[in-house]
Amino acid sequence: MIKKIFISIFLVFVALQSCNDEIFSPVPYAPVQLTLDLRYKDSELNNVWAYKKFITKRLEIEKLGFGGILVINGGGIDMLNLFAYDLACPMELNREIRIEPDSTGRATCPQCKSVYNIANGSGAPLSGSKYFLKAYRVSSLGNDCYLVSN
Repeated sequence: MIKKIFISIFLVFVALQSCNDEIFSPVPYAPVQLTLDLRYKDSELNNVWAYKKFITKRLEIEKLGFGGILVINGGGIDMLNLFAYDLACPMELNREIRIEPDSTGRATCPQCKSVYNIANGSGAPLSGSKYFLKAYRVSSLGNDCYLVSN
């Protein structure tokens, strides 16, 4: 009896998790590996609300997701709050149609006009979309270097 209850709960959990993935971001999986160096080549990201788009590789080993990567130093308690997203609009699902960030912590799709919150790491839709942006992990490597990955 306990085994049947456990299996039922497990199946419900798996079903809910698979649905969540579809609701949060339909952008297809693509490898991501990008190193940021805030001392030199990416130093502009030290400023609050600063952002940088990565569409072409700087190094051969870099992997830039489905439509490129957007990194923003968003809002938070610390001076440095790095968040990363795929640039592909989750409504359009086209690697060539990329969201455009602005200085208010929002990004807009030029095609469907959907607006997203990029300031807090959620990538939540604010208007025009039911999907979240695809977010990527940003990990500290020490010495003001960070790794964006999935």
